[in-house]
Amino acid sequence: MNYVALLLCVGFVLFLSQVFFFFVCIKWLKSGKIKRDKEFAILDAERAKLIEIQAVLTEEVNQAKKLAGETLNKLMLIGSEAHAEWEEVTKKINSVLIEVDRHSEHLLEENISNLNMKTMALEKTIRDADVLNQTLLVSIKKAQKILKLFDTSVPTEEILKELQNEKYLEAKKLLQQGTEASEIVKKLGMSLSEVLLISSYT
Repeated sequence: MNYVALLLCVGFVLFLSQVFFFFVCIKWLKSGKIKRDKEFAILDAERAKLIEIQAVLTEEVNQAKKLAGETLNKLMLIGSEAHAEWEEVTKKINSVLIEVDRHSEHLLEENISNLNMKTMALEKTIRDADVLNQTLLVSIKKAQKILKLFDTSVPTEEILKELQNEKYLEAKKLLQQGTEASEIVKKLGMSLSEVLLISSYT
């Protein structure tokens, strides 16, 4: 009888312990489920925030792409306009340079022509001055000879001899230049025999 009661007591205790264990397990599982639900709720909230952020980023990226496309189109338009203006300016500069080059060439040719004319005029003036100088020297010599004729201190024979010597020297010079004897006779007023005599000594 005592064994049966003892076994019943033990069985009842085991039963109670099993019930308590099952109760604890159920409570533990329930608390775990609540915790998981809370974690899932947090994850869902974070996922919703991520989805919202992703949508905002997608919208911003689309706007940035649109803005970049519009900016690129504007830059391309500005670039084409700048290129067209550059080509127009280059053409104008080239035309101005060609006109300046043509005008400079014309001025240079005109200046060279004027310089050549002035040079030729100057050379002619120099030649005329040289001829005039030679003529003046001859006139001075003639004047000196005439003055000697009026100078009573110089003998007349000496003056005539000097004049004769100058004629001989001039005749010799003309002969060396290839002048004909007849022309020398006419020019210096000498006789043909004198000219021929001088010719034999040259």
